[in-house]
Amino acid sequence: MIRHTAPVAVLLALLVCSASATADNLLDIYRLAQIEDRQLRAAAASLEAVREVIPQARSEYLPSIVAGANVAQNYQKPEGFDSEDFNSNGLSLSLLQPVFDRAAWLRQGQASNFVKQAEVSFTFEEQDLIVRSSQLYFAVLNSLVDLKAILADKEATARQLEQTKQRFEVGLIAITDVHEAQARYDRVVSEEIITRNRLDSARESLRVITGQYHDELAELADEVALTKPEPDVMEDWVAQATEGNLTLLAAQYNVDVAHDEIEIRRSDHYPTVDLFARYDDSNTSSAFARDLNSSRIGLELNLPIYTGGLVSSRTREAESRLVEANELYEQQRRFVEQQTRDAYRTVIASISAVSALQQAVVSNQSALDAIQAGFDVGTRTIVDVLDAQRDLFEAERDYDVARHAYVLSTLSLKQAVGTLDLGDVEEANRLLK
Repeated sequence: MIRHTAPVAVLLALLVCSASATADNLLDIYRLAQIEDRQLRAAAASLEAVREVIPQARSEYLPSIVAGANVAQNYQKPEGFDSEDFNSNGLSLSLLQPVFDRAAWLRQGQASNFVKQAEVSFTFEEQDLIVRSSQLYFAVLNSLVDLKAILADKEATARQLEQTKQRFEVGLIAITDVHEAQARYDRVVSEEIITRNRLDSARESLRVITGQYHDELAELADEVALTKPEPDVMEDWVAQATEGNLTLLAAQYNVDVAHDEIEIRRSDHYPTVDLFARYDDSNTSSAFARDLNSSRIGLELNLPIYTGGLVSSRTREAESRLVEANELYEQQRRFVEQQTRDAYRTVIASISAVSALQQAVVSNQSALDAIQAGFDVGTRTIVDVLDAQRDLFEAERDYDVARHAYVLSTLSLKQAVGTLDLGDVEEANRLLK
C-alpha cells in the first residue's frame, strides 16, 4: 500500500525494525514503573500512614496503664522539733478505662472511612500509573513516527535536489528549481534537529517513571483490529462511571468523613464516664512519717456545662465542611461524566480517523506518483513534487499517531469507569509487534 524507494526503505527499516526481541514493550515499561515510579511509591507510603488512624482511634476506647516511681532526698524542720534529713521513695500504678465516650466511639467509624478513602485513592494512583506509562510510551512512539516522516522527507528531498541539479546542468530546468529544492532540503534538516530534540525529551519523560532510558520500544503491529466500546452506548458508560469511578468514590468517602465530624463535634456536649483504679506505695525514713500503701477504684463522670461557645463553633465549622464536601462531590461527578463522554467519543473518533487516514495514505501515494510523472515530462514543478512527498509522509505519520490515540483513549475510557487494571495493559501490549 505504501511505497518507498530503496534508500528510504532501508532507513525506515533501521528505525522500525529496531523494535525487536530486545525492545521494551508496554508491559515491560508498566512493570518497571510499578517498582520505580516515585509518585506511586509515595502514594503507597501515604496509604500505610492513613491505615494507622484505625488503631489510633481504637486506642481511645482501650485502657491506659501508667506506672510511676520516685526517689527523693528531703529536708524538714517541724515546729518545735529538730531538723531532719531523710530519704523517701514511692511506686504507683494507675489504670483508666473509658466507659462512655461518644466522640471516641464515633472516631472509630470516621477512621474506617478515612482508610477506605485512602485505599480508593491508592487504587486510582495504580490506574493512573497505567495511563501515565501508556501516554509516555506512546509519546516516544509518536516522536519516533515524526522522526521517521522527517527522515523519509529528507531522503526524498535530497534525492530530488540531486536530480534537479543534474537537470539544471544539462539545461532541462531553470536555476530557480534548484534553489527551491535546496531551500526545502535546508528546512527539512532544521525540522530534523527539532524533532530529534522532542524525541530526547519524550525519552527523558519516560525515564522519570522507570528510572532508566529506553532506546528501543516495540511499535504497534501493522494490522490492529479497532473495535468499538462494548456496550456501544455512551450513556451506559457514563452510568458505570458514576458507580465505579475511583475519584468519585473518594469524594463520596470525603462526604462521609465530613458527616462523621459533625457528630463527633456534637459529642463534646455529652458526658464522659471513666473507670479508674490507682495503687500507691510510698516509703520514708522520716521519724515524723510512716510508710503508706493506698489503693482506689471508682467511676468518674465529667459533664461539660459551658465551654465558651467552643463546641457550638466547632459544630458549625464541621457543618460547613460537609457542605463543602458535598459541593466538591457534585463537581467531581460532573467532571467524571464529562471525562467519560470525552473518552468514549475519542475512541469512536479514533476508529474513524484511522480508517480515513489509511485511505489518505493510499490517495497521497497515488497523487505523488502522478505528480512525479508530470514533473518528468515538464508539466509539474519540483515544488509540486516536494509538496506531494511531504503530504504522503505526513499522512503516514498521522495514520500511526491516530492508531496510538485509539489505544490510549481505550485505556482512558476504562479508567473513567474505574475498571482499568493489569489485564487491560496486557491486552494493549498484545497489539504491539
